[in-house]
Amino acid sequence: MTLLSWARATACAAATVVALVGCASTPQLPGNLPVLSGRLLVKVAAIGDQPAQSHNAAFELSGDEHRGQMRLLGPLGAQVALAHWDEHGASLQDSQGGRDFPDLATMTSEALGEPIPLGALMQWLQGRPWAGAPNRPLASATPGFVQLGWSVDLARWADGALVEATRLDPPGVIVRAKLDRNP
Repeated sequence: MTLLSWARATACAAATVVALVGCASTPQLPGNLPVLSGRLLVKVAAIGDQPAQSHNAAFELSGDEHRGQMRLLGPLGAQVALAHWDEHGASLQDSQGGRDFPDLATMTSEALGEPIPLGALMQWLQGRPWAGAPNRPLASATPGFVQLGWSVDLARWADGALVEATRLDPPGVIVRAKLDRNP
């Protein structure tokens, strides 16, 4: 995988995955929307002729499922991608330039090959289910829930190792985030 495709995929993963990575006490968007920051890992299992993928980056995420932005940062702290979204769609700026998408799901699907529920993920990163869909507790005694076909493990959320969200249907997708600080 080239650095460019890594940056693109990581940006979408981050925007998608906006998440599993953490909350910092940095300025907030208007309307007191949270700002999250930390490290994000997204793994997509191999399926058919598509090889497995793994994306890892630092991120800064602000907003909610309706509007916001996510910055992905490389190992030395340089910005490798910037994603924006609002009610009109989503855009991604990376080393290949800028691209527009009708929504977050399309952006993440294009970048990763699989959609990630970013709106829900933003809530999961804050240790709670998304209000836009039903959820149920995990079958085990582990803190967490199942929502939108994803198992969200919150066992280490209080320790700042936010969540591990695992998509239940193939191909397997795992999103892990290490928060700088809990929201």
